[in-house]
Amino acid sequence: MVKRFSLKLLTAVIIAVMFTMNIGSQIRPVVRADSEGITRFVMSLYSECLGRDPDPTGLNDWVQKLSSGQITGKQAAYGFFFSNEFLNICLNSYPDETIDRFYRVFLDRPADYDGFFYWYDRLYDEDGSISMLFNGFADSEEFRNKCLSFGVNPGDHIDVPAGFGRTDIFMRQFADEIWDPSVPAIFENHTDHTPRTSYPSGERAGAITGSVTVSASDMAICQRFADEHFRPEWTDLQKLEYTALWIRTNVHYAYGGVGGSYCDAIFNHRTGQCIQYNGAMLAMMSYLGYDVRMVHGHIGRNHNNHYWGEMDYNGVTYTIDTGCIEDRNLCFMENTAYNADYYTP
Repeated sequence: MVKRFSLKLLTAVIIAVMFTMNIGSQIRPVVRADSEGITRFVMSLYSECLGRDPDPTGLNDWVQKLSSGQITGKQAAYGFFFSNEFLNICLNSYPDETIDRFYRVFLDRPADYDGFFYWYDRLYDEDGSISMLFNGFADSEEFRNKCLSFGVNPGDHIDVPAGFGRTDIFMRQFADEIWDPSVPAIFENHTDHTPRTSYPSGERAGAITGSVTVSASDMAICQRFADEHFRPEWTDLQKLEYTALWIRTNVHYAYGGVGGSYCDAIFNHRTGQCIQYNGAMLAMMSYLGYDVRMVHGHIGRNHNNHYWGEMDYNGVTYTIDTGCIEDRNLCFMENTAYNADYYTP
């Protein structure tokens, strides 16, 4: 009995020493030496972060360093996300794609609704950089669990250079404080989801002069966008908020002519002017069964020619604008009584 106790005591001492030793790394938890799991972990960094297959030399180097304890999972992720290769990818990607990469690498899942908008807010309020995203995701419990599932030591928090990959493409999406209290109820009480195949158009101060057709092809484009981006648990309001933000932050303004339908230009080619921006947004609202209209007029102090959307509910008119050229803010379901920027002279 004494010998068995001594053996257990000796084992405990050895393990304690292993936990406290730090030979050039931040090794804390004990993980299994699973070279196959570590290989799969590294390959996921290549595919999800860099979007390519690993080169044999690079793969072997990362696997060897992780297997021998020279680096931790967080340090390996740092090597990928703070590389010039990823920086070039990030700065040539759309914001939703960049955030999605972080979710898939660190959390093994796409962004949930709240998380998606949370990171847009963080990026706008703080420094809008890869550093900001990395600090939040690398220290998450989900990433720690992912590392351990692959036999990779997650490691402790690591300091990263502030402002790496800073970009001005991230922006605040909505000023919710200007919403009329009735706005959420508009979408909660909506029961008729029959798609509208057209919506009216005209001058803000005049009569309706025409209509815009939402074709079967446009409906298919909206359906594909919904399948790729919407989550089953989202409300209509969440779906439309997401769509408005996606359009505003992922579409390049076209200074030349734009061909095709509004939906094709925005959702497929990610380019357009205000009429395409808002035409596609109104098509999505029509697809979900809402009655909206396109309005032509002017906006702002420079009297810019502009197209935007409007929706009526209980005698109140709300403005919908994902293609505002006066500033960088979205205007979604804003009571027109609070905004004099949109007018017809």
